[in-house]
Amino acid sequence: MLDAMDQRIIAAFQINPRAGVAEVGRILGEHERSVARRLQRLTALGVVHFTAEYDRTRCRLGHTAWLRLKARPGCLEAVGDALARRVEVLNVAAVSGGTGLLWCELAVPTRPLLHALAEGVPGLPDAEVLDVCVTLRSFRTGAEWYAPILTDKEEKLLRASLVRPLPVLADRYDPTPTDQRVAALLRDNARISLTDLARELDFSTATAGRRVASLLERRALGLRTVVDPARLGRPARALLRLKVRPGGVEKVSAALIGHREVYSCTAVTGAHNLLAEVCLPHETDLHGFLAELLGPAEDILDLDTAVVTRTYRFGPGPNTPCT
Repeated sequence: MLDAMDQRIIAAFQINPRAGVAEVGRILGEHERSVARRLQRLTALGVVHFTAEYDRTRCRLGHTAWLRLKARPGCLEAVGDALARRVEVLNVAAVSGGTGLLWCELAVPTRPLLHALAEGVPGLPDAEVLDVCVTLRSFRTGAEWYAPILTDKEEKLLRASLVRPLPVLADRYDPTPTDQRVAALLRDNARISLTDLARELDFSTATAGRRVASLLERRALGLRTVVDPARLGRPARALLRLKVRPGGVEKVSAALIGHREVYSCTAVTGAHNLLAEVCLPHETDLHGFLAELLGPAEDILDLDTAVVTRTYRFGPGPNTPCT
């Protein structure tokens, strides 16, 4: 169980994963040593971990796909657990709406593997693939969501030390071998100190800092504090599949990410061309959220809603493949 200060500390690191413990303590009004002890405990217990994710589309590192699967009768738990153990899987959860239904998000590094998914998940005979949706554009990712726990002033202070993205980003960025070495260490631990990073790479500390800043400025890499929203008072999760008029995708996605409850929002292939995940205090809050969303949204032609009933894996791990 997390107390209010645990939640506030995690929320702070969601906004700024590389913030110093002294900085977080000062902003939250907590002693530096207390923040350090709590963070060490939360990390050791596996409640939270810090990683980094490539922008796979801009870096040409393959695709991200969403699979809707149906496990054979009596195999739901085995299939969910098996998917959760795979390094390429980013998220997997059982959902309402039918017997044995699962949603799975995974990194697909090669086109042949993407093609193979149409026949099923390799090595997983007890699951039938119902849909394969390829990510076309991410309007909000899990790395950008943070629990609405802190005050506006606290959030502003935490953002002050973030690396700012360049005003104009290239459509494509090809990571260099050095970029890949830096990224690998940040994926293993996004809070690695510049001193340790420099030692691992045989750089100076200043060079290590410039390399990290360059990846973040170009949005080739994003830092992420991975934690189940249930730990932060948001235990009710739902997955929304929306069929939106092509001309209305930008407007509907903007309306979605204007809600703090929206964890992610992604344009995908398929008849339902927009996927969104919401995190709420209780399932009963979903009705009000949908009413507010659907009321003015004339571009939404169809909506399918599924409540997450069990999470098998939440968020990427350090070994998620990037090539």
